[in-house]
Amino acid sequence: MKTLVIILLGVNLNYVNYPMKYEDCFDSAMYVIEKIATYQNQTNDIDQGYYTKDGRLVVGYYCK
Repeated sequence: MKTLVIILLGVNLNYVNYPMKYEDCFDSAMYVIEKIATYQNQTNDIDQGYYTKDGRLVVGYYCK
């Protein structure tokens, strides 16, 4: 069974495992990212990207 790993940046890098929703790694990653994070546009206070409710930035993913 394949596993999806989402990489989050807070004080340190965090690796969070999720089950694959779809066969495709990108589709599974976007499904999970959109469930756990909200996209923020660039402002004077924050860089653009997907952020979790506790302020961690989604910096990547991979499937294994």
